[in-house]
Amino acid sequence: MKFIVFEGIDGSGLSTQSQLLKEYLTKRTAKILLTKEPTDGLIGMLIRSTLRKRIKFDDTTLALLFAADRTDHLANIKFNNYDYVISDRYYISNFAYQSQTIDLNFLIEINKFARKPDLVIFLDVKPETCIERITHNRDHIELYENIEKLRATKENYLKIMDYLRKNFDLNVVFVDGNRSIEEVRKDIVGAMENQRV
Repeated sequence: MKFIVFEGIDGSGLSTQSQLLKEYLTKRTAKILLTKEPTDGLIGMLIRSTLRKRIKFDDTTLALLFAADRTDHLANIKFNNYDYVISDRYYISNFAYQSQTIDLNFLIEINKFARKPDLVIFLDVKPETCIERITHNRDHIELYENIEKLRATKENYLKIMDYLRKNFDLNVVFVDGNRSIEEVRKDIVGAMENQRV
């Protein structure tokens, strides 16, 4: 079983590309699970309501909710039943978004029991492109979806992934997500083959 995680700032194409990867892998093997964070569970619904600005939690509470949602999420996945589990976002998202206001070491600590991905695919997209996609494709704008926050988050992502690669041996590949959906899809498949995942 291989655990693959998609990461990137809002509007980078995570949902599209994770679905396309599932379709590609389904042709090779039957047992694929595509999942997403925040989840559709009770805790995930609280988080989604916060991101949509319907309710408000302080930053520490929100960080703990993300960690609790992830713990529940992992507990409900029977990893051994699948050849691949693909997650649209994981703890690296929390680190990138929330360490702008919360200590990174605290975030790492509350997620220390989370399963380590076999491969992280980071869709590297310009924040300006992401904002353009968001405004054209969504009927609502979420908490972190403005150009200043996306720029800060992308910069933070790059620093954190470098830190996680060096200190936690995290396997990350960067894919240029500014191009067409099909070009990005081909690069993701190529990256997986190169990594022998």
